[in-house]
Amino acid sequence: MDREPRPVHVKLAALTPVAADAAPTRVRIARIITRRDHQSELTQGVCWMDPGEQTNRWSSREVFDPGQADHWYGPVDETYYIIRGRLRLTWVGDADEGVFELGPDDTVYLAPGWTYHLENVGDEPAFFVYSMTPAQE
Repeated sequence: MDREPRPVHVKLAALTPVAADAAPTRVRIARIITRRDHQSELTQGVCWMDPGEQTNRWSSREVFDPGQADHWYGPVDETYYIIRGRLRLTWVGDADEGVFELGPDDTVYLAPGWTYHLENVGDEPAFFVYSMTPAQE
């Protein structure tokens, strides 16, 4: 693919969300910026999570281990910006693990090399913007 990216304006209302059962982490998403459509080295998207909804476990470790995660991205850098809702992000590494409680206007960086899980722990739907690099599709 020749890489000749150009500026683009994408309206969220023009996108069709991917249903939870078809999405990589099993929650409803919409990809906004992709390598395939925009020749971008960054993927950007949005995610909706209902109260009590949670993702599967996904990994950004160097090598996929199905005993540690349900989905593998490979080593990616990922960020979330929370617009609304209350989320709990847990992560596990080889020698460390932790939890972040996230809410509106919080940003979190998901470093490569870890296994992650996300849950909506609030009483309202959550909505957030995510970015990852390198681009996934």
